[in-house]
Amino acid sequence: MSYLIAALLLAALGQVTVKLSLGFKRILPSVLSFGLFGLCIYFLTLSVQYIEVGIAYAVWSGVSIAATTLLGILFFNEKITRRKLISTLLILVGVVIL
Repeated sequence: MSYLIAALLLAALGQVTVKLSLGFKRILPSVLSFGLFGLCIYFLTLSVQYIEVGIAYAVWSGVSIAATTLLGILFFNEKITRRKLISTLLILVGVVIL
């Protein structure tokens, strides 16, 4: 489970650096994003040795989407819309049901 948590944290950080890279025009955030996503996939790969691949991937993708949405709202002043809120909550409910 700790490998999956590491993969989730790295995915969220990777998404932030993608945003900061401005379309991969800024070097440092661009390099960081590739490194963070590489580590993310490494830890996701380790996690599937202990968790079923379908469960691990569903949790990883769902929580990554929710975390990225939240980070966008908190740090990049992205709009909170009803559709975004409901969709994110439904994703999280689906992860919890798993």
